[in-house]
Amino acid sequence: MFFKTLASLLCLFAAISPASAAGEYDGKKILVVHSYDRNFAWTADIDAALQRAFIQQHIHVRTVFMDTNRKHDKAQLIAAGREAAQIMESFKPDVVIASDDNAQLYFAARFAGNSSAPSFVFCGVNEPPSKYGYPAENVTGIVEELAWAKSLKLLRRLRPSIRKVSVLMDARPSSRAGANMMRTSTPSDMEASWTSIDTFEKWRHLVRTASADHDALAILNFSNLTDENGQIVPESEVMLWTRDNAAVPTVGFFDYTVADGALCGVIQTGFEHGTLAADMALRILSGERASDIPIMTTVQGLTMFNLNTASRLQIEIPALLLQEAAAIVE
Repeated sequence: MFFKTLASLLCLFAAISPASAAGEYDGKKILVVHSYDRNFAWTADIDAALQRAFIQQHIHVRTVFMDTNRKHDKAQLIAAGREAAQIMESFKPDVVIASDDNAQLYFAARFAGNSSAPSFVFCGVNEPPSKYGYPAENVTGIVEELAWAKSLKLLRRLRPSIRKVSVLMDARPSSRAGANMMRTSTPSDMEASWTSIDTFEKWRHLVRTASADHDALAILNFSNLTDENGQIVPESEVMLWTRDNAAVPTVGFFDYTVADGALCGVIQTGFEHGTLAADMALRILSGERASDIPIMTTVQGLTMFNLNTASRLQIEIPALLLQEAAAIVE
């Protein structure tokens, strides 16, 4: 499996900010509201980083998973946001951490600028923060920015002939937002197309036929694809099938995408978002105002390779590139 993966990534992101002295925030409460379910790899990584940051602080942490990646009816999404708001009202946290876009849209955004509401820290957000009324006097956070141009550059260091790339993504709003950001940073000598997909059957068809029109596949998001019975297909199943059936190189933007089979990527991780969000929350608990902590964009990209996929595609990764990698699957 990995070397330099979970343990080293946790150490790396823990070094982003110094830990506070244990016990400094006795009696404080933090509510964590995740857009997705606890088994979604991105969400699990954010939550692991948050719990790791708070475990020594004697902070009472309560966590809510809205599970919106498994809900398609808008009434269900609205109800999930209303439930999170009710939990916040009864729990009375000092700070709320809201991860990913649906937690903003259906929950946190309504409290932006409300002087009687707690301070909010958002993370994993793809849409422009202004869509949710951020920045606000009680809101700060981290915007997610895909390393699209850097990942393409990495891919072409492995296969310089690549010119046409097909970007595959599920139909979630966060995927569309990510695609919009990618379009503005596509290199001028590259041709890219974006396809929003709702079923695993369509996904399989596009992967199988990609080599007819494209030199590579870029895998954006794939957590909301349904099978013939309308059930969500597990992310690992989607990516493992893609690994075994793609005839062209694949590039991903998250650690779990490359771990499960994409060839390479300049990736971001939930650990980074969770660590940065935890640091902001601790600063607020220590007396800083949310409005005095600037909204930031994650810019620390980590190079990652999957050697199993490279072998299957008969691509040799130069030793110099392997030395640059933060994580390798072998």
